[in-house]
Amino acid sequence: MVFQLPAGRGPVVDLAGQVGSLVGYSVFTLLSCVRTVVTGRLSLAETRDQALFVARVCSVPALLLMLPVGVLVAVSVGELAGRLGAAGYAGAVVAFVVVGQASALVCALMLAGVGGSAICADLGSRTIREEVEAMEVMGLDVIERLVVPRVIATVLVSLVLCALVTAMGVTACLIYQVYGQGESAGAFLSTLSAYGRPSDLWMAMAKSVAFAVVSALIATFKGLHASGGSSGVADAVNETVVLAFVTVFVINTVMSAVYGLVVPSVGKY
Repeated sequence: MVFQLPAGRGPVVDLAGQVGSLVGYSVFTLLSCVRTVVTGRLSLAETRDQALFVARVCSVPALLLMLPVGVLVAVSVGELAGRLGAAGYAGAVVAFVVVGQASALVCALMLAGVGGSAICADLGSRTIREEVEAMEVMGLDVIERLVVPRVIATVLVSLVLCALVTAMGVTACLIYQVYGQGESAGAFLSTLSAYGRPSDLWMAMAKSVAFAVVSALIATFKGLHASGGSSGVADAVNETVVLAFVTVFVINTVMSAVYGLVVPSVGKY
């Protein structure tokens, strides 16, 4: 089942139709994910292949992006803390910035920009070649066969990617503080453990899962509704990246605000 987009009757009507179709598609797809997993109809081979594909295109760019981000945080924190005479508290700021915010945002950028565009291009090329219509003619469930494995694979990759990115960021900050600033590794790790909470890491992973679900839903939706040949697929990929970026940043803001209200802070920064 592929949701049909309404015919254009003006920008406002088109926007409302796009949003309504995307919301309906997302709800239907998430219910299909639950039903497919519960009934044991999930294609494990397809999910494995898609997970390896997403991990291959996202993991190395994510780690390479997190490395300069971690160094930038370490340089900024080290310089400011040194001026204030509190260089030993650099680990506290790293726990807040890298673990709490930066790692999830790097995962969002990779999943929405790299993974989402790859998924959209794959499904878009299948759509313009009329492979999706052929599957519907044969009575196959397109959502179950093509969309559900990609959504689940993206979620699985997001969990592993968030852990790797967080480890890379903390390691980069630690190396710079020890070898670049000449600070004690024990002081860095002690403040990191004192001010960092396991709930920060769990929240970062929860954000990554939310970003993965949103990115996969938008990418598959745009890919299945691509039209106009190769240029239409390119337009669908561009729309996927822009819409996914906007959506994940809104979700990040909301989840961060709710987390700050629910979980009390440790000490004062």
